[in-house]
Amino acid sequence: MRLLDTLAARSVTLPALRERPECIGELLPALTPGRAPGSAPPTWTPDALRALERHPWPGSVTELAHLVRALAGRCRVFGPVRRGELPDPVRAGPAGRALSPMERAERSAILEALRRHGGNKARAAAALGIGRATLYRKLREYQGRDAPGGPRP
Repeated sequence: MRLLDTLAARSVTLPALRERPECIGELLPALTPGRAPGSAPPTWTPDALRALERHPWPGSVTELAHLVRALAGRCRVFGPVRRGELPDPVRAGPAGRALSPMERAERSAILEALRRHGGNKARAAAALGIGRATLYRKLREYQGRDAPGGPRP
């Protein structure tokens, strides 16, 4: 049986890019258009990559591909693509939204654990029964998203 016949009988559904931001770093080289022989493909600063991962990508992979082509089309002579070179909506990050009641409670528990353990994240994570990486991720998620009248993590 031919591969195309096999694939035609099935459909594959991929989640939107906003649901899998960890794939962006792997997609960038694949989306970069062919370069002249001997020239290196664009690289990305960690800050630019974080901005790309935080963007909601309403156009999913197609929107990311257009951005990569536009940036690769510019003559890059020095260094990696920096956050400042990204379009304003991507560079600025997603518009903040208010925390849900569950997020406020979780954030409050995290901040209280950090206070009780003198800012020691490993001990706070252990006290909360979560991994240290999860604690760091939660702190990043809540950064800049203040609950009304609450402190920032």
